[in-house]
Amino acid sequence: MKVKVMFFGRARDIVGEDKGFVELELKEGATLNDLLDKIAEEVSEKFTRKFRNKTIILMTVVNGVSINDLNYKLRDGDAVAFVPPSQGG
Repeated sequence: MKVKVMFFGRARDIVGEDKGFVELELKEGATLNDLLDKIAEEVSEKFTRKFRNKTIILMTVVNGVSINDLNYKLRDGDAVAFVPPSQGG
């Protein structure tokens, strides 16, 4: 299955401007955790390490909905975005 992945803000700085939007192939039934493994393999090990160690704080948004569970199962065609949390003023 294919998943679209977008990186914004600090996440894009880490992966590089040229990789701000990628499409990755995952096995059926893959989770967000599996996606992070694939990002480490094909996009940026540094991003995955920082995300898992929480040295970069990002929201994970799947098809416009914030998801906090790394065991969340993805589906073919899902759009996953890593975005900085919004701040009030």
